[in-house]
Amino acid sequence: MTTSVFFTNLLWVLLLANWVIEWNWREKFSNFKQNHLLQAFLVLGAVHLLWLIGTENLSYGLFDMQKKLPLIAIPLVMLTTKPLSRKELLPVGFAYVTTIFVMSIVGLVRYLTMPDLPYRNLVPHISHIRFGLNICLTLVLLIYAAFKHRRLWLYIINLLLSAWFIVFLLMLHAYTAFIILLITAVVLLIAYRRHLSRTPRIIATATVAAVLLFTVGLTFIYHHDYYHLQQIYNQPLPASTVNGNPYQHLDDGLIENGNYVHQYVCEKEMRREWPKYSNLPFDSITPNGYSIYPTLLRYLNGMGLTKDSLGMTHLQPCDIAAIEKGIANPVYIQHGPRKMYYVLFYEYENYRCYRSVSNFSFLQRLELWRNAAHLFLEHPLFGVGTGDVVDQCHRRLEQIHSPLADTDLHTHNQYLNFLLAFGLTGFLLIFFFFARAIVLNRYCRHALFTAFLCILLISFISEDTLETLAGIMFTVMGFTLLHSPKSEEKPKTIKP
Repeated sequence: MTTSVFFTNLLWVLLLANWVIEWNWREKFSNFKQNHLLQAFLVLGAVHLLWLIGTENLSYGLFDMQKKLPLIAIPLVMLTTKPLSRKELLPVGFAYVTTIFVMSIVGLVRYLTMPDLPYRNLVPHISHIRFGLNICLTLVLLIYAAFKHRRLWLYIINLLLSAWFIVFLLMLHAYTAFIILLITAVVLLIAYRRHLSRTPRIIATATVAAVLLFTVGLTFIYHHDYYHLQQIYNQPLPASTVNGNPYQHLDDGLIENGNYVHQYVCEKEMRREWPKYSNLPFDSITPNGYSIYPTLLRYLNGMGLTKDSLGMTHLQPCDIAAIEKGIANPVYIQHGPRKMYYVLFYEYENYRCYRSVSNFSFLQRLELWRNAAHLFLEHPLFGVGTGDVVDQCHRRLEQIHSPLADTDLHTHNQYLNFLLAFGLTGFLLIFFFFARAIVLNRYCRHALFTAFLCILLISFISEDTLETLAGIMFTVMGFTLLHSPKSEEKPKTIKP
């Protein structure tokens, strides 16, 4: 068990012990039948516990139970005590937004002072993807507060904070967060537009439509730029460089930045010229695990240059420094949507040409999803058990000789994780009790809860959110705070 998991679990065990001692058992049990959300969390814990029976890797199953203790401890405490009023929730929300803002500033300082720090480590002690989920919820809270209180100074502050969080998401490369925000905005607009008066409804609709059109337009533009071949490929390919050395023109079809990566290549000249530009050996490994040669090859290709001595004459010192760091495309130096699109296009190109998934996050997810889905179909009713998900996934990855067999990845999808662990039986039990709690108590009448639920459920598609402590805490605190009956009053029409 990691240190963070141990101390978090210790905290909640002590809190539970205090809660049990002071608990009014008769009063709590009398309300238990109406506490559908608490029942749902208890069913979630019970399914994890019951599916330990027959599991082969009992030690991992027990570790998984320990890791998910907050899923039981927090709801038991929070859902059996008096709900927080709107006035009490306000400082909690303020503290949450402030904490996320402070951590983003910490990330900015680390970014400016540690230039070689991977973007995944900008925010310490939490996955950049989970931190992205918190930023999504923070943006929702800021927008909600601006509409709710309708004060000019609050509009300005919240607008500036929202702009900063968007910029920080780009720094984090948390592109999944942008997809989550866009889908959540569409869902909220469809579900709650009737509660907005005319002017706010028009503004909200126009904003979402503009973002959608902008996203579609940007996709077409970057797709055209990436795949539009340069003029040099519309003429007979020369057999040799200007120095008379033979070119290699590999016809594998791999395209990047409008150029065929493996055409106009003369490794001999690149190897000879490289020492004139850098002190690193030509065969050395860059900090991100790639060697100089393929990095230089792709960088020249990305600039639209021939991969020879003539092409290398156009490299500037900043380009050499980027290549030494393992940056293989000049577009990757940027922090913006172009980089996101170009990374996705290059991942697709590698899969199209070589069926390669190594080092490509999106394609790795597809490989893991296929693997988990195949295993689920082998155990559709009751799954493989709480403790055997990781072992079963790795076993099959080795059987199919997947390049991901030596990694610690397993499902990268919370739905598949539950289906594989508990089968349809356990999955439908969990789904039924949570859906029942949400529907019977009409939690989705409140926009904040609906937004949180959208963020959470969409994150389940690309991440196994409940398999990390940060994801567990995000989930359980969102449910137990935003479910508050005090926040379930019928939404009022928001006037301009």
